[in-house]
Amino acid sequence: MLTPFNLLLLTAVFGVVMLFVLLSLMRSGITGVRHWLAAIVCSIVSLLLYAARGKIAPILTFELANALYGAAICLLYTGVCRFLSRPVPAKLLFGTLALLIALIAVFHYGYDLLHVRIALVSIFHGGLCLAIGLLLLRAPQTGPTHYSYRFTAFMAILFAFAHAVRGVVHGTGIEELSSAFQSAPVNLLFISLGALVMPVFTMGVVMIVHDRMMEQAMAAANRDFLTGAWSRRAFFEFADRELVRVQRNRRALSLLLFDVDHFKRINDTHGHAIGDRVLTEIVQRTEKELRGMDCIARVGGEEFAALLPEVDAASALVVAERLRAALGTHVVTEGPTVNAAIAYTVSIGVATLVPSESIAELMRRADIALYEAKAGGRNAVVCAVPDSADKPVIEVRTLPLPAR
Repeated sequence: MLTPFNLLLLTAVFGVVMLFVLLSLMRSGITGVRHWLAAIVCSIVSLLLYAARGKIAPILTFELANALYGAAICLLYTGVCRFLSRPVPAKLLFGTLALLIALIAVFHYGYDLLHVRIALVSIFHGGLCLAIGLLLLRAPQTGPTHYSYRFTAFMAILFAFAHAVRGVVHGTGIEELSSAFQSAPVNLLFISLGALVMPVFTMGVVMIVHDRMMEQAMAAANRDFLTGAWSRRAFFEFADRELVRVQRNRRALSLLLFDVDHFKRINDTHGHAIGDRVLTEIVQRTEKELRGMDCIARVGGEEFAALLPEVDAASALVVAERLRAALGTHVVTEGPTVNAAIAYTVSIGVATLVPSESIAELMRRADIALYEAKAGGRNAVVCAVPDSADKPVIEVRTLPLPAR
């Protein structure tokens, strides 16, 4: 027979299982996991105290059990805030919890009113569940995180609604209870919903953390570890998708292929650490010159590619020259104790997609244009002519190198 005691005990056991699941996520380093771990521990202890009602001191099964379960909900909310990089109203949370426990004590020892205690607990838990649901609904949701966020938010709002109904039923005396451990169907339903809050929330946050870890793994695979630019593989995946789109819509697509002039000399003279700083700075400054829809990738040692959707040949030349000028006027200092500054320039090859052309062919033409820019003196922009891919034409002449 299902009784409140059996239900609470089973939920506590399920909580232990979820505790081990959360422990497996500790090494992820994702913020919020520690708070969720503390929440599930508090909830397990509180459920065991609830189940021991009538067998141990009432202060443990009423005040302490409610304090621990309230702390569990507060920690769950705190974990969500930390995970979403939101401020945590710690004083408000635990101040309200302290007030709740004080009121429970008043309506336990001063006025023994069970229905008032249940209504107070329902208001507190329901309010926090609703706050968690709203936080998750308002959080940015992209890609695989969409389902896990919505699932957890939906469950939070469902629990908030259940607590509201419970508060109304018991607070208004619609359902008279002589004991919270009655096996009446309504009471069992409310106990079930209340006991399942933490295990179900734990399932939700495990899904969210798993999605975050997947995003991080995909970012590590798709991003260059040094510069943060897209990797070569990710660039070609993006380029293939754009190729299909622009061919279907008959839109333009241009490619800039550029690398650092005399990069080996920079490494040999100033060291690889400075060379790495040059590459990182190039990506940062290039991102400022390009649009959000453009894609910049590191496709070789010091070679980069920028794909410009819906940009024709004339506009691509303007973008390339603006980029060349921006990079050519910047320097990297060696360090706080060294006054020398390292100037660098780039050479850029430009190619615009022609009908029936593949990304590989577009890349080959841009590479030929880049080679011509290098052969012509560097610090130049060269455009590949579509009807003569092997004979690019220098559209922007080589400019003098900046003073070193």
